[in-house]
Amino acid sequence: MSEPEPGISQQRPRAVSDILEGGARFAARHVLVFLRITTPLTLPLGLLFGAAIVWRVNSSGTKHLATGMLVAISVVYALAVLFAGAACLKAAAEAHAGARPSARAAIEVARRRLGPALFVNLLLLIGALPAVALLVLPGVTALGNFALLLFVLAFLSLWFSGTFSLALPALLIEEKGIAESLRRSATLVRGRFWRALGTVFLGGILALFAGVLVALVVSLLSLGGENVILVVSLVGLVLGLLFVAPLYVSILIVFYDDVRAREQARAANARADGPSAG
Repeated sequence: MSEPEPGISQQRPRAVSDILEGGARFAARHVLVFLRITTPLTLPLGLLFGAAIVWRVNSSGTKHLATGMLVAISVVYALAVLFAGAACLKAAAEAHAGARPSARAAIEVARRRLGPALFVNLLLLIGALPAVALLVLPGVTALGNFALLLFVLAFLSLWFSGTFSLALPALLIEEKGIAESLRRSATLVRGRFWRALGTVFLGGILALFAGVLVALVVSLLSLGGENVILVVSLVGLVLGLLFVAPLYVSILIVFYDDVRAREQARAANARADGPSAG
């Protein structure tokens, strides 16, 4: 039997920089579809979140009530952002596969898988916290003995984030359960851990930078007193968050499809070589 022609499994794996660039181009190309998801799901709650902050800042005798409302709205808003991210990932998967993405269909799929999707998202966020804390906390060495504990937790956090980085695509695209999605992600990134970690780490930074950039542009319009500056800054933050999830999941889908395509190519080559081996 003839040797299989060199395919994607013989090609050099895509570099993290190539994945980031491909994801950014992909997100820009489908930005209107993504905005049709993030805008209705998060913008109203985001504006309500901003109003709650303004109320809390300016309240005098009702600070406890304002704080309680702010906490409640913040939790709902955060869950809505995660829900929108899951819907964006489903839309991104359809578009990257060559189909015409539908915002409504993507939202419906995310709604059906809402519980597992939120659980996996929250699990990944909690798992990433020690690594993020190590990066942003000033004077870590001042923690004394606790600094060593934080370093150990950060190391485990990096392993967790890289190993299970593809759990959400496995959950929503391959329609696996929570435990199966985690195992599937670990299988997909085996031998590709550093690329997976680099993709989620740098992809997250790039997505946050895009959101901050939008917020900064909007904040340039803040002319007036302190309340005006606060309101405009909050509006900019909420608008910026509309773009964070679309960019991040676009980068994640580019990496996921690359890894999955290589897995399928290797399986096809193994099947092609099977009869000759016998």
